[in-house]
Amino acid sequence: MRAGSKLLAVSAAVLLAFGPAGCGDGDDSGQTTTETSSQDRSEGGSASSGASKDFIPTEHEDSGGGSAQFRIEGGDNSIQEFGEEADADEFEAAAAALHDFLDARAAADWDSVCAVVSEEVSQSLEKIADQATKQLDDASCAGILAALTNPAAKKILEEEATQADVASLRIEGDRGYAIYRATKGDVFAIPMAKVDGEWKVAGLAGTPIA
Repeated sequence: MRAGSKLLAVSAAVLLAFGPAGCGDGDDSGQTTTETSSQDRSEGGSASSGASKDFIPTEHEDSGGGSAQFRIEGGDNSIQEFGEEADADEFEAAAAALHDFLDARAAADWDSVCAVVSEEVSQSLEKIADQATKQLDDASCAGILAALTNPAAKKILEEEATQADVASLRIEGDRGYAIYRATKGDVFAIPMAKVDGEWKVAGLAGTPIA
């Protein structure tokens, strides 16, 4: 198997490892509508330690509104009903982390991407490197992501980063899902993890939910 094919296969496994807990875990009390905008972090430099010195966080506005707007009658709502709706502070913090992830990914700034992903994602990427050391020149988190990402997708990633509108954060303990609109109004969910009080992105890509 070529290195690229192996990386894509393990990437899918990483995403599945953070899949929804399933229906029945929801709390319908978390339906409050939140309307907020992410903080202007452009003056503060990198959002997380380990991010590239060249990465400057960009200001984004998010509509909020909660997950209820994405519930599908008779459909799978395991993410929309996961845990409960986060409060405004948690929402803003997680939204900022997600925007940093999307912006850095669009810029192919892999050091900055690795700075905002959870340790589980980094460890999964390291396992890829262990299995493909002969095919990869750079077995670091950043090097693996660079090899994993098709350069032809740059325009798509830039559009997603620019248009991403975070609408909801569903949380249960230190786990959560950020739900956001992307290009053409498509709705995605991506797993999040709270590590030492800081929200991290716990997946490599969003999964369509509506």
